Amino acid sequence: MDEISGLIEKAQEDIKAADMLIGAGLCRIAVSRAYYAMFYVAEALLLTRGLSFSSHKGVISNFGREFIKSGVFDKKFQKVLRDIFELRQECVIMSRCRK
Repeated sequence: MDEISGLIEKAQEDIKAADMLIGAGLCRIAVSRAYYAMFYVAEALLLTRGLSFSSHKGVISNFGREFIKSGVFDKKFQKVLRDIFELRQECVIMSRCRK
């Protein structure tokens, strides 16, 4: 399986996991899985253009440059990706504070 297909498969698994976690009332963890589903799709799309980045922020900002600013996708997709990135970080902080 090539890298792009692998990322899409991981995204599909994370969408299913997020759905199950929400059903179980585990919303904080579901946010993380939903974020990773979106992140993997963004990473796969960048790979279609021969681009790869080592950080999450690099993937998110370059997704915006390559696919939003060029008009391939509506800017709402960039906003959702950034929002869920921030929400995921807040959830991680919340879980650390609960210990």
